[in-house]
Amino acid sequence: MHLLIERPEKLLDGGLRSEDVIHLAGSSHATFYRKFASKSRYLDEVLRELVDTVALLPADIRPQVRAELDTVGGDCRRAVRAMVRAHFDRIFNAQTGTRRLLATALGPTNSQALRVLRAGYSHTDALILQLFEVLFAHTGATFRKPLNSKSFSVVLTAMLDGFIIRHRAEPQVVTADLVADSILAVLNVAVDNTQRHGHIDDALTAIGGRPGRSEQLPPEPRVALIAAGRSEFTKRGYFMASIDTIAAEARVPPDAALRIFPTKVHLIVGGLKSGYEALRQGVADDLSLDQDVASVVRNHFLRVARLVVAERAFMDALIAAVAHDTYAEPDSLISIKRELNFPGLLAPVIERGQRNGAFSDGEPAAELAALLTDTLLLRCFTRRGNSPEQNADFVFALVLNGLRAAKRSASD
Repeated sequence: MHLLIERPEKLLDGGLRSEDVIHLAGSSHATFYRKFASKSRYLDEVLRELVDTVALLPADIRPQVRAELDTVGGDCRRAVRAMVRAHFDRIFNAQTGTRRLLATALGPTNSQALRVLRAGYSHTDALILQLFEVLFAHTGATFRKPLNSKSFSVVLTAMLDGFIIRHRAEPQVVTADLVADSILAVLNVAVDNTQRHGHIDDALTAIGGRPGRSEQLPPEPRVALIAAGRSEFTKRGYFMASIDTIAAEARVPPDAALRIFPTKVHLIVGGLKSGYEALRQGVADDLSLDQDVASVVRNHFLRVARLVVAERAFMDALIAAVAHDTYAEPDSLISIKRELNFPGLLAPVIERGQRNGAFSDGEPAAELAALLTDTLLLRCFTRRGNSPEQNADFVFALVLNGLRAAKRSASD
């Protein structure tokens, strides 16, 4: 370890020789080979220790952060600067920089060392989250999308790694103040203490460019608005997106955007209309071909599940809009139910099944269609890692067979 870190140039001059190691350790060849059966075994042990950073870091920094906050009267900025200055010399020294470079370069070449290296990063991520937890414990802060606790930790760890490496080459350039200011800059953009669940774009005011108020329409403004709506709903969610932000993304003047889509609900309808029509046509085709009603239901479930995946942003927004409008704006809900009546697509199939005895007629077809559609959508939204086929088959099997096990006959 000492030779690798203190004199890495030795790797270019004959490699790491066991004679040099034995001499530096004040040991003997016999002792060396009793402890390590071979040089390769010794190198594996050196590599494992080289990449092991967990032992170099504290297990918990929360007491230290709390103490620092108390010292500076709760000022997060002063606390961060004070902690960086206090630990700068220990973290940013030549040995740390060399060790980090070697660990990153050599660690992935050995499976055991790679596991240790990743464990070190996981520990660093945990310490960064401890810092966040204490600094913002009483503010209700959240991360701006698309950042989350994992990616935020990766950003800060990568930034510090870069500073450590740069400090190895130019120590006079990487100062404690620069590191502290950079950490604060990342925190300022990443953290939202208004609990609005905003997007990182909302904090990029300095580089956001001029507001998109061009009076020149794109060739297909409706298409542009739908594409922008898909992007904004993905980034911000239904509640944080607005027609203004969508219009700016689409480069459509706000007044023109409002004439095409007066509300976000109208935009959702516009974004899902073609998919909805494809579902309706699929059911109509299956019925016209006299497929059995169970097959029609399964085909429809599969098409719906695929639509949820294909139009995830608009389908998520649809559910949010329906949930909100149920208690807040019933007029909009009526519009969605009229324009995108998903349960209504299934009702004729259930009615046919009830008439021919394939399905139970204990409840109205419309009520059953609504229940089955809601169940399928809930499954798709809560099991996003599943394929459309898995979600559709799960709900279909439950609908067709129910929960009750078939009774066994006496001969079974």
